[in-house]
Amino acid sequence: KHHFSYNWWKYAAVVVLCWLGVDILFAVTAYRPPEEKKLELYVLNDFVTTEPLHDALWPQIQEYSPDQEELTVMNINISGDDMYAYMQFSTYVSAKQGDVCIMPRSEVNKLAVDGAEYAFVELTPYIESGVIDPKGIDLSSGMLKTEAGAEGLYAIPADSLSGLLDYGNDPAGSYLVMFAHGGNDDNAAVLLDLLIRNYHVDEPEDYKKPQESLQIPTTIF
Repeated sequence: KHHFSYNWWKYAAVVVLCWLGVDILFAVTAYRPPEEKKLELYVLNDFVTTEPLHDALWPQIQEYSPDQEELTVMNINISGDDMYAYMQFSTYVSAKQGDVCIMPRSEVNKLAVDGAEYAFVELTPYIESGVIDPKGIDLSSGMLKTEAGAEGLYAIPADSLSGLLDYGNDPAGSYLVMFAHGGNDDNAAVLLDLLIRNYHVDEPEDYKKPQESLQIPTTIF
């Protein structure tokens, strides 16, 4: 009794350390899908309810790309003044994370300033092969220049994806892109096509575009 009254904390510490050790072991050894079997969709242009959007897209991903094991939908709204949100996004980009992104025009310009091929995947081959159907969207504003000055389609205007309003997202002035570092391009193209297929709809009659979305810079497009 005297021993335990003075040494109980040692046994408690052993229990806690054992629990932490087991938890770390499971975390380190847990299975993680390889890059070619997972997709990450980043929504940067506005707020979005991620869980319903994920639940709508995931069954379709499994249908068209049955080898995929995971879909992540992440909302990092960098269109406001939240510096933490931009730092978070920059960290993910530096870590080469993300496959498909809905981003503001201004961010497309920033990432492509040294050459679009370093930031984004050229989308023309996927459109020509039928993987991506642009549904009559005017693609001219999505043309970007490479470092050598050659033009290519690296971004698709997302203004017409009014179906995203159902998830709290206003797509005005934003673009769909595929990150060059994604490592899962073919399946990312399927995801990008699903976004167009599902949410390219006529705008509601009472929908009003924000004034700033009409003032799109044309520096490198």
